[in-house]
Parts: sequence; structure tokens; C-alpha cells
Amino acid sequence: MAREKQQRELSFKPTSKYFGPKDIKSNEDIILLHEEIQAIKLMDLDAMYQEDAAIQMNISRPTLARIIKNARLKIASALINGSNIKVHEIQNDFNVAVCSNSLKFLDDISIDSKYIFILHIKDYKLENIKQIPNPAFSENNIRPRHVLPTFLQEENIHYFITKQIGITCKKYLIDKGIYPIIKEEVSLEEIVTIFK
Repeated sequence: MAREKQQRELSFKPTSKYFGPKDIKSNEDIILLHEEIQAIKLMDLDAMYQEDAAIQMNISRPTLARIIKNARLKIASALINGSNIKVHEIQNDFNVAVCSNSLKFLDDISIDSKYIFILHIKDYKLENIKQIPNPAFSENNIRPRHVLPTFLQEENIHYFITKQIGITCKKYLIDKGIYPIIKEEVSLEEIVTIFK
């Protein structure tokens, strides 16, 4: 049985929520989650140990390590590529995407399956389900990394559940503020419980 997910303690409020280069016009925003900027503050500004920072945020140390790694990757990408950084708070109102070869249930949740289920979750309840064709469907002969990150960003997706993802596609999704979750299989009923 999976352990119950704890509510994260997010007490830090950044002074500004938008950062960018002044010498060039950036055409890309990299989304930094509230939990990521709080982890950066605790680890890099307050110089806390991972174990202490994890306790303060009410999460496990491995979860904090994943959050801090994603945050540092995004900040490095923004600095190197001249992208804007936008701090975005995702609380209890977000969208999850998962691919499927069926329109009735989640079947073969590969990144290049025929359809994409978009689930709107609010206050830990499934509010709405929408199904759309997957632009990265394998028969289209398009690499997922070339179309999915931008497509999912336009659909306002925050999390993408799939059973496997390439490192480049994963990086592109994270840069767009979309967080991949790797699972071999998942049902519609299970998705909401992932975020509790």
C-alpha cells in the first residue's frame, strides 16, 4: 500500500514572481514552481541540510532532492539560454495529461499513444476530463519531444503521466513547467490519489 502523501508546507513568498534578461528579448518562459523556489531558498540561501529542509517543507528527503534538482536545472537553463523565469504557484487546481490508445479507459500510457486524456483536478477531486488526439501519435512519425512540450503547455498542463520518457523530452517538458511522472500503468481513479 502506498503511503499517504503529506501536504507540503510552503511558507516562503518570493518578492517577485518574474525574472528575465535585460539585454535581449527572451521568447520563452521557464516555470518555477512555488515548492521549487522554496527549496532553493532553504538549501542555497539559508544553507540548510537536505534533511532539515525536507522536514520544514513536510516532505521526504528524496522528494526534496528531486525538487531541488529540477529547480536548479531550470535556473541553469534560463541563465544559459536567456529565458525568463516565472514563479508559478500550483496548489489544488491543476491539469494532468496522460496518453491512451482507448477513449474509454487508460490503456498503454505510452507517450506516443493515440489519444491524450486531460484531467482537471481541483481540491483533490476530478472536475473534468477531456480527450484529444495526440500530435505525437506513433503513426504520425513525429518525435514526441518536437511537439508535446509546446502542445501540453498550450493546453495548460502541469503534470504528464507516462510509462517511459526520453531524457531530452523530459528536459523540454520541465522547461515548460510540465512535470513528468513515470508509472507503468495508472487508472483514472488512481490519478487523483497521486496528488493527495
